[in-house]
Order: sequence, then structure tokens, then C-alpha cells
Amino acid sequence: MVDLVKLRKKAKGGRASRPAPESTSRGVPAPSPDPEPPPTPAHDSRNPPASRQPAFDSSHEDKLARFQEQAGKKRKGFIEEVAETSAADQVELLTFVLAGEHYAVSIDHLVEIVTPRGATQVPNADPSIVGIISLRGTIVTVIDVRRKLGHPAGAGGNDTRTIVAERDGETLGFEVDRVLRVLKVETAAIEPHPIVHVSEQSVAIRGVFRHADALTILLDLDKLLA
Repeated sequence: MVDLVKLRKKAKGGRASRPAPESTSRGVPAPSPDPEPPPTPAHDSRNPPASRQPAFDSSHEDKLARFQEQAGKKRKGFIEEVAETSAADQVELLTFVLAGEHYAVSIDHLVEIVTPRGATQVPNADPSIVGIISLRGTIVTVIDVRRKLGHPAGAGGNDTRTIVAERDGETLGFEVDRVLRVLKVETAAIEPHPIVHVSEQSVAIRGVFRHADALTILLDLDKLLA
């Protein structure tokens, strides 16, 4: 059987053990205090809130990757274009000494430079022709450029050389006192030859330029060997 008395005592003991809520002066239970809000994290300027961060654009990463790949590399097309332009503005000239003067001719039609050898005179030839020589089975006509340039005849020395060139299917040569070197000269550095008299227009002079503190006369090879 259930003992009702014991049950009532247990029920009264449970209510007594619970703390009674504080009451106001009017007997109304005081409301329970509101729970404290969670602390707000401090703002970090280095890490802005996620809502303020801009949306990530993958195209920016692609541009950065392409820039890093191309940084420090030479632009081949640009450099080749500049090199071609520079080469087109230059001419290669062979310089030599004749009668104490510095001369130069274009190397375009030059064949070789050889030591002088005895020339065979040709009967009834033009006074500007010294004679002919044989160069490995090829007949070379030697031109007296001293006479053409108005220099007196001179005795050959140890440095005398014969410059051989091809012109209009002919192999021609002329003697110089000394061969110097091959130069690359900018066309803008070549000044026109000053003409004092109309008769000088037929002289084989294309212009003058300065090299190593000396004036060098650029000759027209076609007119020189005509």
C-alpha cells in the first residue's frame, strides 16, 4: 500500500529545498537578470570583417602570373627590329693608305687582297691600266688608281698590297701602299664631298668621314675601276 503521509512529507521537503525567488515590495517575483551579451572581438585593421572584404577575382591572379613569367625577359621581336634597323644604317668599308692619304671602299664587291706581282703590259691599253696578272688561273686587270686620283707614281714597299674586286663580270685590281682594317661606319657619319669645280663631279669620291682623328675619303669603286 502507498503511504500517503510519506508522499506528502516528501513533496513538502522538495518544495522547501528550492530557493524562493526574490520578491519585490509588492510581492511580485523579481525578473531574472538578462544574460550578459558575448564580448565583441576587437577590430583588426589587418583583417577586415568578412563582409567588407572584396570578392576575389581569379583574373587578377592570372594577370599576376603572366607578369611574373614575362618579367625580366627580352622582347625578341623588338630587339630583332632594332638590330635590323641598326645594321641597315651601317656600311662596311675597307680602309687603306695611298700616297699618305686615308681612303676607303665598300667591301661588297671585293674578292681578296694579295701581295703585288709583276704585271704584263697590254699593247695599246689605256694609260690608267698598269697591266694584267694571273691569279690562280684568273686574269686580273690592274688599274693605276694613283693616276686617277692625281697622285704621283710611287715605289712599292713591303706593305704594298693589291686589292682585287669584281665589277660587271670583270676581275680588276689596284695597288695601295698599306691596307688598314675593315670598319663599320654609320651612313649618317659620311659627309658629301665638297665640289669646287664642275669637272670634279666625275671624280670617284662618294664622301668623307672621320675615324681615329683623321679624315678618310670614301671612294666609289665603280667609278674608280671604270
